[in-house]
Amino acid sequence: MTFKARAHHLVALATLGAAAVLAQQPAQAGIFDGLLGSAHASEGAPSGQTTWQISHFSFVRIVPEEAGAEPNSQPLKLDRDALAKWLEQIHFTTSQGQEHLFARDEARSLAPALVEAFANARPDQDIVFSSASRRGRGFLVGPTAVTARVFVRDGFFNLIVHDARDDFYDQYRGTLQMPTFTYGSRTQAGKVQLSCPEAVNVKADWIRLPLNPGAVPQPTAPSSLLQQPAAAPGALVPAPAQPMQQPMQQPMPQAAQPAPNSPEGIEHRLAVLKDAYQRGLITKQEYEAKREELVKQF
Repeated sequence: MTFKARAHHLVALATLGAAAVLAQQPAQAGIFDGLLGSAHASEGAPSGQTTWQISHFSFVRIVPEEAGAEPNSQPLKLDRDALAKWLEQIHFTTSQGQEHLFARDEARSLAPALVEAFANARPDQDIVFSSASRRGRGFLVGPTAVTARVFVRDGFFNLIVHDARDDFYDQYRGTLQMPTFTYGSRTQAGKVQLSCPEAVNVKADWIRLPLNPGAVPQPTAPSSLLQQPAAAPGALVPAPAQPMQQPMQQPMPQAAQPAPNSPEGIEHRLAVLKDAYQRGLITKQEYEAKREELVKQF
């Protein structure tokens, strides 16, 4: 066989090999999908595991708690599906309006790793993550990352976002060095404005969701993120015995409670409303609106 014939033969083999590889990929796969796959964390993480690699730029990691922060309420078991659904509801503000923080498939890839991390994290540890995705912007567009810190304390799931769309990929493509991500902070002001109908803002980039739906007076309370006691085979694993709820004001004995619309009843409702505002369970606007409504009933 001549040199030219051998060259043509090698090109043909290479073409067939590439075609075989492409035939195994999803029809809509993009050029970044190899780096941004939807690998899920395995069920039942071994004790002591601190990192969950979801894809090349997406991971969940247990780290030391921020200096000066109060101890967290961890470890604990969270419900994976409830967590994924809640992540899908979070929005952030852009110049064009509101945008989902996570794509649906992104939230469902992130939730299993977060659940396992919370099962392993200690009270003196936080959990940080990077979640990289193209979020439906087309296969020729580079991925961007959501970088954040999460922890559970006093019955609330806390999310602090540093970057909603970290455009890291161009730098990575030029240097081939893994990017250095920065995560949210309890004390440092962030640039992201978060919102979620089932959560309250501690600050613009920090929202928290009650693990117990009754912890915050919402028109439509969210499903609990905590795993509930199992009632039958295949049901959810029981929640930990450790109390996760903030001490709530003890209700008055039934016989001693005044009528809701009586002056005494309205005073009692105002006191409960003020307590919820001082503990950060409702916003100032919600507090003032409800207070004005109650005062008019005197």
